Amino acid sequence: MTLYLVQLLIAGLALGSLYALTALGLVVIYNSSTVVNFAHGAMGMAATYVAYILITNLHVSVPLAIIGSLAAAFVLGLAVQVLLLNRLQDAPNLTQIVVTLGLFMFIVGAVGMVFGYNPRPMAPLIAIAPVLIGDIVLRPQDVVQLVLLIVLGLALAAMFGTTKLGLGMRAINENAYAAHLMGIPVGRVLGTAWGVGIVLATVAAILAAPMTSVTPNMMDTIIIYGFVAAILGGFGSMVGAVTGGLILG
Repeated sequence: MTLYLVQLLIAGLALGSLYALTALGLVVIYNSSTVVNFAHGAMGMAATYVAYILITNLHVSVPLAIIGSLAAAFVLGLAVQVLLLNRLQDAPNLTQIVVTLGLFMFIVGAVGMVFGYNPRPMAPLIAIAPVLIGDIVLRPQDVVQLVLLIVLGLALAAMFGTTKLGLGMRAINENAYAAHLMGIPVGRVLGTAWGVGIVLATVAAILAAPMTSVTPNMMDTIIIYGFVAAILGGFGSMVGAVTGGLILG
């Protein structure tokens, strides 16, 4: 019974790390722009297709494909903020949220039209057999997911607490106009925040792809749990987002 509970705990923490990474991306965007991005999962899914195409069709190595996918995710997040939401900066917050809902439907529909809705299997990212520790089976990918969550969580905490970029995001969240008067490049900072947020969503999507297959709807369940994790954590706290994600897992 104890062995079963330990095995279940490890699997739950690994799954929860995906929810936590997704929630972290939502919190990064919210903490800078106060926008709840309902297109978050769809944008991560779209960037994951880049990795899938690079690996499957162009036979690029997995590390380079992941780097290319994360670069595409950052550019996508930056473009959405600069080209779309920046024009709605003075609009009511509800209007911006509705725009992200429309963006979600557009991205899922566009990806479905181009690639279809049939699941596309993606090979495991880590080609190492599970390790047996006593009677406990430990998957290398589970370890990687948890380590990535810890590393990225600490990096984000350091960014928000000590860097000019992070302090600029917090200042814009408090008062964008005052931040502009203080010389903070509001558009650039918000674009970077959106880019970082979508990169986090893409990390979760890429890690989930071998389990879910690559489809336009692959992030539907994960994004729901990501939202719940962010809400449990207060939708502004990175520690809360991580804790909520792990608890849900």
